[in-house]
Amino acid sequence: MNDYIVDTIALVSYLENDLPVPADKIFKLAEQNKCKLLVPEIVIGEFIYICLKGRLKTSNPKSLIMEVLISLDACRYVDFTGMDTDAWEEFLESDIRELHDRMICSIALSKNAIVITNDDDIMKNGAIETVWD
Repeated sequence: MNDYIVDTIALVSYLENDLPVPADKIFKLAEQNKCKLLVPEIVIGEFIYICLKGRLKTSNPKSLIMEVLISLDACRYVDFTGMDTDAWEEFLESDIRELHDRMICSIALSKNAIVITNDDDIMKNGAIETVWD
């Protein structure tokens, strides 16, 4: 059973029911408890930031944020994850430019997980396995 790291764009696309078929299949497998979705804390931070900046269609961003956090926390197939020592070691060796992408990829490498993303920098990185479309 594979673990998958959920990037911010994957989380938002899932919430908007706008994932491409291959990424959507992973979420469906997770809903059937056939894989685990790992949501890095940095992804939650980015999600909150874009909600508060008005980039998502909602009349009450704070309510949406809390609804999503409570729902994710209740899911058996979702685990929140942060940077442990192994991830920080990967971080030190990484050549990914963006801080949040570097953290997400470091977690993925340390956990031998696949990243659900459409981010070109991540997808072009030969060390990171990704799925999107």
